[in-house]
Amino acid sequence: MFPGAVQIEATSRCNLSCPTCSHAKERTSGQHLAPDTLQTVLDALPRRPKQVILSGNGEPLVNPQFFALVDVLAQRGIRCVFYTNGTLLSPETRQAVLARDNIRGVAISCDGARKETFETLRRGADFERWKESVGLFLREARQRRRESLNLVAFVVVSRHNVRELPAIIGLVAELGFDSATLFDPIPVDEAAASLCPTPDEVEALFRDGLFQLGRRLNFRMEWRGRWPDSPLRAMVRCLQPWQYILIRVNGDVSPCPGLFGSDKAAIMGNVLKQPFREIWQGKPFRAFRRTSAAGTNPLCRVCPYH
Repeated sequence: MFPGAVQIEATSRCNLSCPTCSHAKERTSGQHLAPDTLQTVLDALPRRPKQVILSGNGEPLVNPQFFALVDVLAQRGIRCVFYTNGTLLSPETRQAVLARDNIRGVAISCDGARKETFETLRRGADFERWKESVGLFLREARQRRRESLNLVAFVVVSRHNVRELPAIIGLVAELGFDSATLFDPIPVDEAAASLCPTPDEVEALFRDGLFQLGRRLNFRMEWRGRWPDSPLRAMVRCLQPWQYILIRVNGDVSPCPGLFGSDKAAIMGNVLKQPFREIWQGKPFRAFRRTSAAGTNPLCRVCPYH
């Protein structure tokens, strides 16, 4: 079986240092993916994916060759989706995104509706500049790509912003996003874990009418965080190890989007050094799937999506 979702890291560098992101804890400066390396990675896959998520543990727009990577995908008939913090959406970058028909989805982070909250959680960003550039991009996208480009707001729900969520949803709906996806932090270390909302705070999101607000605004919302009543059980609760791969900029393959960049990360092999089938069907991947299904994988125990 071939993974249905393929994510390839465009860069492991970032222009921000966010407290909920494992990137801020990495000691190396990171590196960019080169178009030739992307060609090699795609050649290594047993068949052409329909879509690639061109993002990883860094900010993809930091890579000066990002649009050359998008063009490599276009030459092979592959759709592209990418995630961005939105701080680098200059006029030139906005036009480059909208001019490429194979870019079908852009997810932009928004973790605060107030300057103080936003800049605390997106350390290094300027809230007013972010609103201006993202707002312009969304308006231009609606004019030129209304039917072919999905625009999603990614909101990491933490103890810093959980009470601000109605205002955040109001902001992203007003800016012109198509929908919002709400996560809670991946607890990659003690500092990140301390930012996770409590079960009571998560329960309050549903009890206090946050999703009813979305319906009143005619705005789609999706919750992908931990549920207040979801203890780990010995059953298959996550299909990522069977359906997904992340290929990092150095070729390392991870079975889960919640593990990369973490000291706890599981590496199944390296696609630049081994045949892909050897990795996908190898002992490390099989063991990861088995323990994930049994509920005994220690890396899954802290995952908000398991």
